[in-house]
Amino acid sequence: MRNGEGSEKAVAVIRGHLEDLRAARPSVVKAAARSPKGARTLNQILEASHRVFLREGHAGLSMRKVADEAGLALGNVNYYFDSKRALLEATLREALADYVEAHIREFDEGRDAPIDILLNVITFYISNGRESYPLFFQMWGYAASDEGARTLIRELYRPIGRFIYYLVRAARPDASDARVREIVLQLFSLEEGMKLFIGIGPDDDIALKSAEAHIRAAAEKVILS
Repeated sequence: MRNGEGSEKAVAVIRGHLEDLRAARPSVVKAAARSPKGARTLNQILEASHRVFLREGHAGLSMRKVADEAGLALGNVNYYFDSKRALLEATLREALADYVEAHIREFDEGRDAPIDILLNVITFYISNGRESYPLFFQMWGYAASDEGARTLIRELYRPIGRFIYYLVRAARPDASDARVREIVLQLFSLEEGMKLFIGIGPDDDIALKSAEAHIRAAAEKVILS
């Protein structure tokens, strides 16, 4: 099989995977059996929960605070989510699903080579991280709180890791499976670490201002090595 044919098949697999992830987001799955009003209330709760989580983390989040944030009665929140853990899981799944939407747009905007799509995605992670880093700070804090939370975060990252794996596989059809997995781990380490420094660094730091260019160059070296 020619590399071009292999890349086309890989991109088709990636697109199908992304569409499956899009269909699985809580605002889609949980709203499917509800009325338009119920779906709006569900989204209202998820958006309020997201804001509370960013401000106060998993320890500060409560059903009561989410209800107050959403301007709803506590009973409404309890009707849609039977526990704080269920609400928090849906909130995190919904937040990470926004990344899936960005990946889908990346595919829809052009027919770049897999390596270019991959580098664009890594660059997007850093650009987006300039504003979304509080989510990841709080999410990793939650992961450290107990084994159940750690298992959940690992599960949430797995589909995104699979997406990156498919792209690396398409960009490096010559690499062994073990090498592809190494590249995926190295890419995640690069971008997650950069988001951390963006979050704690001063706004006027020269190195952080050019983080996108630096991460793109470093990622390309990792992919092609």
